[in-house]
Amino acid sequence: MVVQANRYLLLLVAAAVLAAGKGDDSEQCGVYIAESSTDHVLGSFAGKSYQRDELIGSSDAIVQAFDLRYHNRNEDEQFTAMLITFLERVGRRILMGGQPRQRSSAGHVGMINAVIYQPATLLKSDTDLLSSGYDESTSPGRGAFTLHHNLTLIAVDKITAGSEIFLDFGSEYNGYEDVTKANIDDYRKMDEAIEKIEAADEVYQFMKNDVLDLTAEARAPAARSLLPSTYHGLQEIMDKGGSALNTYPSVVKDVDWLKNNAYCQDNLVVGVSEIEHAGRGAFAKREMKKGEVVAPMPLVALNYGRKALTMTEYLNEHGQEVDSDEDAATTTVKTQQMLNYMLEHPQSSVLFFPAGPLVPYVNHGGKDANVKMIWSTKPWSNVKNAQKLEVESLSGVGAVDMIVELVATRGVIGLWREWAKAWKKHTDEWKKKMKKVTLKSAMVLNENHHSTEKAAPFPAPSEDDSDFGNENVALQCLLLYDVDKVERRRNEDGTRTKVYPWIPHPANANRLKTDSAIRSINRGGCRIVERSGDEASGYRYVVQPESNPDILVKNVPHSAIRFVDLPYRSPHHDETAFRHAIGFPDAIFPAAWKDLPGGYKDRDEL
Repeated sequence: MVVQANRYLLLLVAAAVLAAGKGDDSEQCGVYIAESSTDHVLGSFAGKSYQRDELIGSSDAIVQAFDLRYHNRNEDEQFTAMLITFLERVGRRILMGGQPRQRSSAGHVGMINAVIYQPATLLKSDTDLLSSGYDESTSPGRGAFTLHHNLTLIAVDKITAGSEIFLDFGSEYNGYEDVTKANIDDYRKMDEAIEKIEAADEVYQFMKNDVLDLTAEARAPAARSLLPSTYHGLQEIMDKGGSALNTYPSVVKDVDWLKNNAYCQDNLVVGVSEIEHAGRGAFAKREMKKGEVVAPMPLVALNYGRKALTMTEYLNEHGQEVDSDEDAATTTVKTQQMLNYMLEHPQSSVLFFPAGPLVPYVNHGGKDANVKMIWSTKPWSNVKNAQKLEVESLSGVGAVDMIVELVATRGVIGLWREWAKAWKKHTDEWKKKMKKVTLKSAMVLNENHHSTEKAAPFPAPSEDDSDFGNENVALQCLLLYDVDKVERRRNEDGTRTKVYPWIPHPANANRLKTDSAIRSINRGGCRIVERSGDEASGYRYVVQPESNPDILVKNVPHSAIRFVDLPYRSPHHDETAFRHAIGFPDAIFPAAWKDLPGGYKDRDEL
């Protein structure tokens, strides 16, 4: 997900339609969005079957960057709570199939069938963008769009067509440890047990009660709730697909129902935008006819949006951050990068975040625009009720009741001109004041070593490293090693250092594809000690982890070493970065939401 530098009220799904051939699997929508089977919230449903370890839908769901400093400094508890709720809702809708924390249900914790596939994000490549001519050292789009992208989901179990997709958000949200509710492991273990049970009813009752109390202990009530009253019902459970589907049959929808009542969520794919300085953009995955919904755009409201996205920093004469009431403190005001993604109306204090997986990639098309925005036409989305609410109540409205459709059209509608004027002003000033950036970001440095076209090895300590890293980045390694296979290396001073071999995944035959070394939990600072191998065989390294400098890890693959931007050193923290929201069409903006009839006085200053 990239905050595009080129935005406008009327959004563009960029040209170059990828028309699918006859019989091509891309003709079948892979993921739908509709009302969840568990509550009046949004859920995602499989449009086709997915096998375990198969990637789900279109990759590259948006990944937003948000600076919490202002939120943490704010003393208004009510405002802080509002901002936290906004961030939780945005995060869950981006990832698909999520539910607000306060509405999580047993059906969710027991039906987890997908997780984030971390290697897709941690090992992402930016060759497409950097080889397109984008130069972050001279582009006025520097810092205007996020560099975090390629968020991808993967199935952890077989998902049948029509099934709702549930993500694992962690035990805190899912209630995994709640012994009164069955979780995903309870369902799996129960299905394994049911297949083995061959007994008369008397024996079955003994196993259901006494044996289960001994084996399941605290989880016995949750496990017992999955069993029928007599053993005659066991086969019926398996015929329905197992104990989970028997308990929650509504999580599976008929695919024809989805085609007629849900939104296809993977009509878009991501590519480098044809608009200069815009970063990446959205492209049609399949041919779309006039009047068809290209993509749904669920909105999450942020009350006092400009206030929430404004960061005020107070610095003393030494450049150190201090309290606001300190004498001679210098005030610096910045705006969150997220503003570039938000929809706004000049007569409303509320900003709206488009929380669909790929819709923030959609760029301004001007006279070539080929989609328009209308409110949802689905009967399960109560958009009409939401449009009657006062602005103070909008932050409590779920995205399920605030959906805008992007509909394919060649018609032209009225446009707000502020964004275009702001962008022109920014580019004109950039050309006059621009100083060529000399320190490369992590994205550019990683491209040197991980380009899909030609990748250079990381230098060994004995080699020239004058162009290796800088003060804005840090080198990190994704390390998982086998503690049972330790070696001892003799040092020059006679001491010995423990050396462990890097392993790609835990030594567990039942591991999932997602249980690997390439996870953020295994990432940390490191120092390269040695390099071996070559381009043909692959480079391998011996590294020293910062978290445990008394050991070494050998056989670390080239792909497991990456640069990361240090806090507040990445391009999107550049004070000259472009900031401006997207215009919300006045023709569809509810009158009840216009709480600023005079408009923003500082609108043209952004």
